[in-house]
Amino acid sequence: MSKKIIQGKAAKSSQTPELLFYGQHICEKLAERRRADIIRVYCTEELMPQFKPLLQWCAGNRKAYHIVTAKDLEKIAGSVHHEGVAILARQPSYRSLRDLEQLLKARPEAQKIPLLYMDGVQNPHNIGTIMRVLASFGWPYIVGPKTMAPMSAAAARMSEGGAEFVEVFAAESGVAFCEWAKSLGYAIYGTSSHEASLLYETKLPDRLVFVLGHEVHGMSKDVECKVDKRIAIPTSGQVESLNVSVATGILLGEYTRQHTLISGAGR
Repeated sequence: MSKKIIQGKAAKSSQTPELLFYGQHICEKLAERRRADIIRVYCTEELMPQFKPLLQWCAGNRKAYHIVTAKDLEKIAGSVHHEGVAILARQPSYRSLRDLEQLLKARPEAQKIPLLYMDGVQNPHNIGTIMRVLASFGWPYIVGPKTMAPMSAAAARMSEGGAEFVEVFAAESGVAFCEWAKSLGYAIYGTSSHEASLLYETKLPDRLVFVLGHEVHGMSKDVECKVDKRIAIPTSGQVESLNVSVATGILLGEYTRQHTLISGAGR
């Protein structure tokens, strides 16, 4: 396979959104779980042995692949953090709450599937890291408002492959989501540092939604009015608050401790 210089990203289809994913972990998981969505692969010569099965699959399925230099891949990805590989693939679209409700009803363990709602979380690095945390703890679904930004290459890379294990759903608004969740019997707990119950002194119900607020402003007022309880992670107080992705890891860790380690009931 000879090297080929690529001067830019391939043109996007007008019908199906496409995204250039880059980084070894996300590309490995994408190839494992959504191979049919792959359009084109870019790989450095150094990474060829690691991605040989994928390149062979491309050759056998009339999918384009290009062996490029690290410098050329930096231009293609628009980032120095490409780790030697990138994949142009169809971008997963956000599904509706109706779709989520059908999925929950179809799963026998639905009573013990907690949810996470992102109320204004915008930073792609935080979103990607949150997806990594969700995948690590086995939480399969995340919800946000329909105005949230589409999945980005930066978020996908930060997820370290976790984005391929987490489905994203869009609600009309935070209030609409809260009303929908309560109609299905979910308790809604929002994170807050003011007038809140301490996380480690709070019993977390099986059917639970954690609401994560904006990185700076916290929960929006309309969503905060809908939560059943505000909870706080105890800290030293030397800094104002935890990073939202760090807080997510602590919340999910405590939920797992209460429902798996204490009760002995795995999900």
